Amino acid sequence: MSVAKLTDEPTGRRSGGAVRLVRPVAGYAWTIPGLIVVALMLVWAVHDGGYDEDTWYWGALVMVALLAAVVIARGPRAIRISRAGVVALVAFTLYVLWSYLSITWASSPGDALTGSNRALLYLLVFATMLVLPWTVRRALLALLAFVLGVGVIAVVLLFRLASADHVDALVIGGRLAAPTGYFNSTAALFTIEALTAIALAARRELPGVLRGVLIAFACAGLQLAVIVQSRGWLFTLPLIAIVAIVLLPDRLRVAAAAVIPVAITVAPVHRLLQVYDASSGPALGHAAARAGHVALLLCALAFAVGTLIAWGDSLVPARRLTVARRRVVGALAVALAAGAALVGGLAVTHGHPFRFISRQWNGFSHQLSVHSGSHFTDVGSGRYDFWRVSLDAFLAHPIGGLGQDNFAEYYVTRRRTLEEPAWTHSLELRLLAHTGLIGFALFAVFLVAAVAAAMRARRRGGLEACVAGAALLPLVVWLIHGSVDWFWEIPALTGPALGFLGMACALGARSSEPAASETPSAEAPPRRPRHASAAVAAVAGALAVLAAVIVLGFPYLAVRETSLASDVRQTDPAQALNDLSTAAALNPLSADPDRIAGTIALSTDRLGTAGQRFERTTARDPGGWYGWLGAGLAASALGNRALARHDFQVARSINPKEPVIQQAAALAGTAHPMTPAGALQMLATSL
Repeated sequence: MSVAKLTDEPTGRRSGGAVRLVRPVAGYAWTIPGLIVVALMLVWAVHDGGYDEDTWYWGALVMVALLAAVVIARGPRAIRISRAGVVALVAFTLYVLWSYLSITWASSPGDALTGSNRALLYLLVFATMLVLPWTVRRALLALLAFVLGVGVIAVVLLFRLASADHVDALVIGGRLAAPTGYFNSTAALFTIEALTAIALAARRELPGVLRGVLIAFACAGLQLAVIVQSRGWLFTLPLIAIVAIVLLPDRLRVAAAAVIPVAITVAPVHRLLQVYDASSGPALGHAAARAGHVALLLCALAFAVGTLIAWGDSLVPARRLTVARRRVVGALAVALAAGAALVGGLAVTHGHPFRFISRQWNGFSHQLSVHSGSHFTDVGSGRYDFWRVSLDAFLAHPIGGLGQDNFAEYYVTRRRTLEEPAWTHSLELRLLAHTGLIGFALFAVFLVAAVAAAMRARRRGGLEACVAGAALLPLVVWLIHGSVDWFWEIPALTGPALGFLGMACALGARSSEPAASETPSAEAPPRRPRHASAAVAAVAGALAVLAAVIVLGFPYLAVRETSLASDVRQTDPAQALNDLSTAAALNPLSADPDRIAGTIALSTDRLGTAGQRFERTTARDPGGWYGWLGAGLAASALGNRALARHDFQVARSINPKEPVIQQAAALAGTAHPMTPAGALQMLATSL
């Protein structure tokens, strides 16, 4: 019996059949840091995508410690990175430094600091995965851990839908938001999981049962993505599928592995779409239960069929194809992917794709809002205006941009919608608007160099090419779908995209060197560095770690104090104000602690304290309309009408469409000005 072979042994011997994932502990010791990174990705996924600061900040501190431990344990001289990988690492580092520099010209330095720290987190993830000594088996294990972890999340969600377990907490407005808390990022997460699972399930080297599990998890992910009903997902999925097929080796096998998940997703699509029709109430529970039951049954069927096919596949002798046949197979696989995308498109557009596209574009460009029986066919989005203002911001500040994460205040003064987005909803426009041409160029150099480094492993062929290609799939989804959405701000998506990109780069560096032992003890001993250069490197590394701990640690402590204050603001306002004072001292750039403290003081009739806190808010964030509104309300309640009118005027100049500001300003000169309690109640309603 002839089966696919895998060469990844220290002695160069070949082993056939299924890959033995259980190796001596020493051989997989270096996999542990990579699995810790994967575990962080999964934690972020189930905690609202890691979006909240008190979730990703501590993850960033963990990454600082992990990267330092890896570099110390391996020794800088033992770390091998290809030239392209070095270029990518340097470019990404320069981008992060440029991001921190943008604090100096940002209108909201606190937001710029937060955004720069988030960029540092992603640099730490990429660098950690880059410097680890990955082999094919270790990289395969890391990918499997991620895919199986997200797959378990998907199956648990299906069980919760089937049992109608607090469906209203999972489904908002008829669309699945869990686990990331944002519809489009949830669809992207499960698309990443499904594509990667399909790519790995196509490999003969994996055990048949594992391949069956991967097929079942791919079905679960795709079905949940349909329940999300993300239009950005629908429009970008065909391009994502085609790029994935082109990127992966053995394209016909991958396309064949995708048949079951695609068929099982399309077959019950009417059941999945009915969740949106129900929207809320008891009808939502019934629709979710029906969709969950059908999805789970089909996933079980996919597991059984996928496992049987995998076992049969292992009995068929593997054949090597000529170059001409590979091209034909590749073209056929791309055609199959395009055909599957067409079938799926016809299903969700009710057989009228061109009419659907024309209707969507008209609604998008003219900012119309028309609702139908499915969110896929609904019309209306503010993205056209978001992108218009993003481009305007870049043209107004072409070199350095607005400053990291400073789009919100710029947009609110120029908007043509009633929305107040914090993000540009496009990765490319985000880079241009926030960090200008320099930031865009640095990040583009990083991506090009990193992908070039990863493609070295992709060109080697065999299982290594499959693993390298599968490691790039999160990046494909993140880049293509993220071009029309805000995914940079969600660590559950950006972490896997850049982390596995770093792992693929490391595989590329490995593929260009002679075979070496998988065990750290068998690595060739590095040359002993000179004491002077070693001392300089050690000092530089220690200073870098210290700087990272400081720049991440103090803002994280401030976030924790703010969170504690939010927990007790109703029961112990005085303690909440004390906690917020501590938070403001820990992070002198952020206006959030004083903004929240001013609101608490207003609601508890501490008018003097409210005035002081909002005055500090406007000093730290002069472009934020809420701080000026709060300051005006405090001044009005204290009888200082002139100051109140000034503050309201500034707030209205920043956000002229906010009704609370207009009413407060109109009443400021009357005998009955708007009370703080009334303003806060109305503001809460409008938000």
